[in-house]
Amino acid sequence: MRQPSIADNQAANGDSADGERRKLGAKGQRTRQQLIDATVALLETSGLRDLSVVDVARAASTSPATFYVYFKGVPEAVLAALENASQTSPELEALIDRDWLAQGVMEDARIFVERYTDLWNRNRNIFVVRNLAAEEGDTRFYEARMRQARPMMAAISKQVSRAQAAGRTPADLSPQSCSGTILMLLERLAAIGPISRGDSGVGYAELKAAAAYQIAMMLGAHRN
Repeated sequence: MRQPSIADNQAANGDSADGERRKLGAKGQRTRQQLIDATVALLETSGLRDLSVVDVARAASTSPATFYVYFKGVPEAVLAALENASQTSPELEALIDRDWLAQGVMEDARIFVERYTDLWNRNRNIFVVRNLAAEEGDTRFYEARMRQARPMMAAISKQVSRAQAAGRTPADLSPQSCSGTILMLLERLAAIGPISRGDSGVGYAELKAAAAYQIAMMLGAHRN
């Protein structure tokens, strides 16, 4: 069996030799998606460094040679999966766009935390891998993480600025830093997932309630 060529590797991300995205037929699209789906499923029990092309090809009922037609390696398959994974939704955008200076925002804050953690956990396998790879210095995964966080960061920053203008949030805080801190809090909360109640009496519901309160305060809610 021949080894994958340079052209094959360029095709790995759907790119031709001149850098143009190659058009895949219906069969090629299905095969590529099967490889992506198999990669995501295997990440449930394997880390990025532990998962091999052979593992993915076997799970997708194809061969390593076929895998290399579409991807250079497992990280590229994960990056392809991330292209279709979002950290926002119309519902989340509508929630964060509400008037946080008005009365009665705590329920919306709780709903926002619930919906955000639910959405994050639907893509849990690849988001966990993405974050670990980004923290280890892989710029491709760092860029993917920032790209997916940017829309929500912008929306939150806008609300922080509004709260600052109303005197509800300290003016010396950076809106961008506030939004980044909120997203870090939410990502960590989502990554923890439901936990059993320990000796401290703190469970997942209590953690989400505390996060909702902190977010609402940062966005200028009344301290009632």
